[in-house]
Amino acid sequence: MNRPLLGTSASEIGIDRADREPIQQQIARQIRALVLSGRLKPQAKLPSTRALSEELDVARATVVEAYEQLLSEGYIETRTGSGTRVAPVLPEALLTAPVKAAPFKAHRADQRRQPAKPFRSGLVDWENFPHDEWGRLVGRVWRNPSIALLEHNDAFGWLPLREAIARHLFEWRGISCDAADVIVTAGAMDAFDLISRAVLSPGDRVWMEEPGYPTARRVFSLGGVATIPVPVDGDGLSVAKGRDKAPDARAAFVTPARQYPTGVTMPLARRLELLDWAAEADAIVIEDDYDSEYRYVGRPLPALMSLGGTARVIYSGTFSKVFSPLLRLGFLVVPHGLTSRFREERLSHGSPPSLMAQPALAEFIASGAFAIHIRRMRRIYANRRAALLNALKPGDGTLYTLDASPAGLTLLLRLPASADDVALTHTLAEAGVEVHPLSADYAGRRKEQGLVLSFAGFAEKDLEASARNLMGVLSR
Repeated sequence: MNRPLLGTSASEIGIDRADREPIQQQIARQIRALVLSGRLKPQAKLPSTRALSEELDVARATVVEAYEQLLSEGYIETRTGSGTRVAPVLPEALLTAPVKAAPFKAHRADQRRQPAKPFRSGLVDWENFPHDEWGRLVGRVWRNPSIALLEHNDAFGWLPLREAIARHLFEWRGISCDAADVIVTAGAMDAFDLISRAVLSPGDRVWMEEPGYPTARRVFSLGGVATIPVPVDGDGLSVAKGRDKAPDARAAFVTPARQYPTGVTMPLARRLELLDWAAEADAIVIEDDYDSEYRYVGRPLPALMSLGGTARVIYSGTFSKVFSPLLRLGFLVVPHGLTSRFREERLSHGSPPSLMAQPALAEFIASGAFAIHIRRMRRIYANRRAALLNALKPGDGTLYTLDASPAGLTLLLRLPASADDVALTHTLAEAGVEVHPLSADYAGRRKEQGLVLSFAGFAEKDLEASARNLMGVLSR
């Protein structure tokens, strides 16, 4: 077992690579035990993810995942300028937990998460996944792997997959890039962590959409970056407000094709304004484009990176929404002048994603099957979206409004300022309806109230039934 010192806490934590328990869970479990035993006091500062990953000799993304788990459980917190610390007050349920860490055990059946109900976020349709075709591709690749696979050592990923991604992005998003600038990642968290290490330094300031994607905000914060919440209006992130709050920011994180969670699309004028600021400030724009393929009116809009901003924009995408979250694969397109820096970071911290699925995915994209799958799912999701919109159509006297973005896999139901969307989320859960509170996506104190409704993973009849339950609770 490798057992280093846990930085400023003067407590020890180690990992056992021979243990079947995943390394990120080992780290989270031991920090949790240190907190519960009192060896890590409330408000004690934890090492940065970079420092702990180097000390443990593991990928920084592994430490980020461990910290993410502890954040979600309420054991630790992150604050701009003060790093990661033990939470001042632990959740009541955790205060009664046993101090001694229990050995890793599989969850009993009655402890498993209940089957998903509308409108749980993060799900995609699984019944219409091309199981047979995908299975044949994977089987053909791995029954007789080529010598190139066995000798593969490119930190950026399988070259045929990167070539296929480059062609797909040119055809679907208008991005002209070379495979040499494409990096295969293990999903969004890995991508954001790699960006943070390659182009940002502790203390750098980054504009983040407010409201915005909490996972991205946490990953950058865990790397020591100061995240600056910049309001989102009807045209997306407000560049003018960003200039007022942090004109010298090192980067801006945006979702221009379809802002999460509001669904607004950033128009051309605002995109050009953002690129102008990036040029003036010598800053980078991080374009997260995770579900842009699902646009139900007209063609998908060209990416921000396609607007002549290839020297200023880092483009991030994932296959989780458009294909399968089980792949845990995504990609980055980085400016050519930064590729050496990204390669150095990839080589020095951890390893690239598994090759298991990359050759099959490369062939699936190159054959045209991927484009066919996207078009098919777009029709299915369009029908589900229409059914949900019809079921939730506001009537006379309703106190909510619907933001029906013509893209993406969620709808936003806005509530009056007097509402409490977190309390409402719990009430709806008791009625068999799962929603995500809009206020949870804000970093600042000023929070609007609403419910984020995901429709992708559910049949139309189930969406309609849950919509009736939702409206019944809202009408009480």
